[in-house]
Amino acid sequence: MAVAVVYILFLIAGLCTQTAATFDAVRVEILGPPDGMQFQSSPVELAAIVTNQKDPPTNVSARITVLSLTTGEAEELTGATNEQGIVKVLFPAQSGEYAWYVATKMDGYPTIVSRPRSFSNRLTLIVDCLSPCSSEYPLLLPSRYEDLQVMVTDIDGNPVESANVTFYVNSRQVYSTLTNPRGIATLFWDMIPGKYTWFASACKDGEVGASHLSTFVVH
Repeated sequence: MAVAVVYILFLIAGLCTQTAATFDAVRVEILGPPDGMQFQSSPVELAAIVTNQKDPPTNVSARITVLSLTTGEAEELTGATNEQGIVKVLFPAQSGEYAWYVATKMDGYPTIVSRPRSFSNRLTLIVDCLSPCSSEYPLLLPSRYEDLQVMVTDIDGNPVESANVTFYVNSRQVYSTLTNPRGIATLFWDMIPGKYTWFASACKDGEVGASHLSTFVVH
């Protein structure tokens, strides 16, 4: 019931703010995926466009909120519009149903919110974050932290050897490798100070999985 209420609030917020956006000749519209899309893959690319009556607004900060209708948990991702006014992020969707929307703020305008959309996903591999793992508060790590690690298992909990694992940092693909006999894949990387959000996806023989988002800060 609580999840349904949240989704209705998403809808109301989208409708009300979209009206204001139209009046101000600025709009935020979702490009994809299509509403109700069913996936069997991860990550899922979420895309939206910001438009006005002049040139496409570039480098506008956008916040993408994704709500799991299965668990009631929400994830927030951030991005910026490109030269066409488009913002894209990669979301490591787990198995389940989701609702999502985009909110953006431009100078001289109130916060503008898109209409919400939905999609669902079904995965057959489990990708667990081993380190560094944090979903609520960023972990503070020393500089030169060199160990992003996940474990890949099947739905029965058995390690999956030689699965192809791809690591994504700040919504960008940075490295691919294979799991060892224990189902573990590791990214060794010398990182400069800053805030990072990361996840990993895995695939083998047509089966796919993805870890949850994790955030840390290198200082």
